[in-house]
Amino acid sequence: MTRSSPRPYPPRVRLVRVITDDHDGVFDLAERLCVHAVEDPVLLPEYLEAQRKAKSLEHSGWKRKTGMTQNQIIMKHLKKAGSITVREAMVEYSIQSLTKRVQELRESGNHIMSHVKYHPVTSQKYVRYTLKEEMMSS
Repeated sequence: MTRSSPRPYPPRVRLVRVITDDHDGVFDLAERLCVHAVEDPVLLPEYLEAQRKAKSLEHSGWKRKTGMTQNQIIMKHLKKAGSITVREAMVEYSIQSLTKRVQELRESGNHIMSHVKYHPVTSQKYVRYTLKEEMMSS
């Protein structure tokens, strides 16, 4: 299979800038280099570097420029507001998977309780997460 158009991967100079400055670009670049490195093994070192950087950003809360991970944001919210729902997490913090973050927080020793509620107008079921009382004071 031959291509007549130029490959859409950036030159090495751009790669260094992307890896250090643009977090979204790191993931995009790693995906594109993965495909192109199969066709052109010369790109393998660049792909491995982009993938290493992407993996280091995966669970670090890189999308929010707060310096806090999603788990830290959730814990701060729980301590300050007392509770959180999936909708609140999405709207206020752009956290798409609160349930998974709560599971991770529980696995790391936090005592988070789930309270099933029903919306007063729609009767739709939802869960409100709270910290146990002893966790609120610490």
